[in-house]
Amino acid sequence: MKKALLLVLAAILLFTFSACGTQDQKATSKGPKTIKIAHGASESYHMHRAWLKFKEELEKGGKFKVEIYPSSQFGNDAEMIESVKTGDLTIATPPSSFLTDEAPKMALIELPYVFPSRQAAIDTLNGEWGQARLKELEDNGLVGLGYLENGLRHLTNSKRPVRTPEDLKGLKLRTMQVPAHVYLWNDLGATAEGAPFPELYTNLSTGVFDGQENPIAHIYSQKFYEVQDYITLTGHVYTAYVPVVNIDFWNSLSEEEKREIREAFEVARKYQLSLIEEEEAQQLEEIRNNKIYPTTVIELTSEEKQKFIDAAQPTLQHYRDKLGAEAFDEFMAAVKKASK
Repeated sequence: MKKALLLVLAAILLFTFSACGTQDQKATSKGPKTIKIAHGASESYHMHRAWLKFKEELEKGGKFKVEIYPSSQFGNDAEMIESVKTGDLTIATPPSSFLTDEAPKMALIELPYVFPSRQAAIDTLNGEWGQARLKELEDNGLVGLGYLENGLRHLTNSKRPVRTPEDLKGLKLRTMQVPAHVYLWNDLGATAEGAPFPELYTNLSTGVFDGQENPIAHIYSQKFYEVQDYITLTGHVYTAYVPVVNIDFWNSLSEEEKREIREAFEVARKYQLSLIEEEEAQQLEEIRNNKIYPTTVIELTSEEKQKFIDAAQPTLQHYRDKLGAEAFDEFMAAVKKASK
């Protein structure tokens, strides 16, 4: 009888603990889901502030908790993409040029002078052509949320004013670790090399490189103007970030949760564009008027800019041959349609 009573009591206790555990598990599953976002820019950069807006919008619903890791805390862009695929990160924010293994046609986005204007670039990426590239990512374990702006890239250097491609001869330039960028500047007469972004300020200040190319917001936020005497507004390449989500995480979400994430991202995207429009001219003016680090800002005439456009044509032809005439011409047709 005693043994039977003990067995009954043990069974009751086991059932009680099991029920409590199940309740705890249910409570945990009902808690907010954590989204870890990483990128390589500084906290003052407009893209980081766009993610803060995303966090603010998404957390209102109580279903998600958003953590943001700026300044390459999860490694370089290639490493961040890999962390998304393995699930260590939920979202990475690489430039489109780092996703060409997953979506080869994305290499077309960062070719020189393919977009006649910033708006044409935005409309091309948010149109049919850009959305088709996002679909290609899903076959490689990633979900593309859309496009955030990095911006039009401009040239800086510490040696001399640059107004023509001939002025580039002898300059050592750092570019993104993107073959098309290296190819362009070497083709124009400089000595170009792809190198990591976090080391760029040091490499410029110590003379490893004479110059570099980046959007105004990066030149401003990273204080490259402190170690560069000249900025030439070449506007040679438009660069975009492509936030990518771990596909297993995405597939685990309800349709309502996916909708909330997409809506919060759209708010953040538009917010970022407004920041760029409001701040870029102001940042350039501050650089121009800085008394401690005087920097000459060179605005090219239409004739001078045309010389750069003409000099970039061999690079475009090289990539038309490399990526295929059909893919290249399809892209240019999409740009032309967006430009109208």
